[in-house]
Amino acid sequence: MLHKNAPSTPSGYRLLVVDDDPAQRDALLDTLSDEGYEVEVCDSPATALERARATTFHLVLTDLQMPEMDGIELTRLLQNAVPDVVVVLMTGKASVPSVVEAMRSGAIDCIQKPFRATTLLPVIERALEVQRLRASNRRLEAEVQRQFEQLVAVNGELDAFAARISHDLRGPLVNMRGILEIAREDAINQELPDPKMLGLGVESGNLALRMVKDLLDFARLGDQPMAMAPVELDKVLRDALNAVNLLTQGRNIIWDVGPLPCILGQEGLLLQAFVNLLSNAIKYTSGKEVAHIAIRAVASPSSAAEIRFSDNGAGFDSKLADQLFKPFRRLHSNDEFIGEGMGLANVRRIVERHGGAVRAKGSPGEGAEFTLTFSLINLPAVTTDQVSG
Repeated sequence: MLHKNAPSTPSGYRLLVVDDDPAQRDALLDTLSDEGYEVEVCDSPATALERARATTFHLVLTDLQMPEMDGIELTRLLQNAVPDVVVVLMTGKASVPSVVEAMRSGAIDCIQKPFRATTLLPVIERALEVQRLRASNRRLEAEVQRQFEQLVAVNGELDAFAARISHDLRGPLVNMRGILEIAREDAINQELPDPKMLGLGVESGNLALRMVKDLLDFARLGDQPMAMAPVELDKVLRDALNAVNLLTQGRNIIWDVGPLPCILGQEGLLLQAFVNLLSNAIKYTSGKEVAHIAIRAVASPSSAAEIRFSDNGAGFDSKLADQLFKPFRRLHSNDEFIGEGMGLANVRRIVERHGGAVRAKGSPGEGAEFTLTFSLINLPAVTTDQVSG
C-alpha cells in the first residue's frame, strides 16, 4: 500500500520496503516517510517483484530471511528485471558468507537488525547516490551507443556518397580527356581541331565545375554557423520568386501563393531552399502548356509550420521519393530535364539544420508535392502583402 501522508520529496525518490514482519514494515514506513521519501510497503518478495516491474522505484529495502524467497534471490531477480534499482538488505542473524553472497548478487549494503534511524538513513542516502550514478551511467552508455550507431550510418552514407561522386565525376572528366586527346592528335597532324568537339569538351568541363561547386555548397551546410532569428517566410518567398523570375520568361504559369508563417531560422539558407524548390517546379512543368505551381501553409495536427510546394509537372514515383534527396540522384534523364541532382539534397540538409523535416510525394505525369515542416514561434501577427507571381 502507498502511504497516504508521505510528503513529496524534492528529489522524487521512491522506496519499496519488503518485510513479512508488520511491525518492522510500519516502523520503516513511518521513519522513511517522515524523511520525505515516497514509500510503498509489501509483505512478500513475489509482490515486491511484481510492483517493481509495474512502477518505478529507486531503492528496495528488503529483509534477508522471508518464507517464500530470501532477500538474496529477490535481489538477483530485481537486478535482471529493473537494472537501475538498488537493493539494501536487512538481517537479524546474517553470517559473513550470506552477506558476501548478497553483495555478489547486487545488493548495495546490508544492515544488521535492530537498527536506529541514525544508522539506516546514511545507508539509504549512500545507496541512492549509487543509484543516481548507475542511472546516469546507463544513460551515458545509451547515448554513446546511439551516437555510435549514427556514426556507422553516416560512414555508410559517406561511402555510398563517395562511390556516387566518383562515378558521376568520372563521366565529364573522361569526356574531357578523350576530346583533349583528339585535339592533341589533330595538332600533331597539323589539322584544325573540330570546333564542335571542343565545345563538347568545354561543356564537360563546365559540368564538372558545377558538380564540384555543388559538392562544396552541400558540404558547407553541415558545419555552417546558424544565426537563428525570426524569419517571415512571406518575405523569403518574395525574394525567391524574384530570383527565379528569368526562368519564367515565355512561360504560362498560374501561381497559387498563400500567406506563410514566421519561423525561427537563418534567412539566407531558407532562401536557398525556396529557390531550389521553385526552380524545380518551373523546370519540371516546362512540358505543360499551362503550369500550376502552389506554395501554401497547410494545417498541421501539431504546433508546427508546414509549407507545401506543389506543381502539375512531370512528377515521379512516390516509392522512389527518398532517392530525390540524395546527392546526384535523379529520377529523370538529362535528355528530359537538365540538372546535376543536388538541389533537393541541399533542401533537405537546410531544413534538417533548422530542426525540421521534408517529405515528398508525386505521381508520374501528374505533378509533385514537397512539404517542409518547421517549428512555429509565437510572434504578434504581422501584416504582409500577399505574394503574387
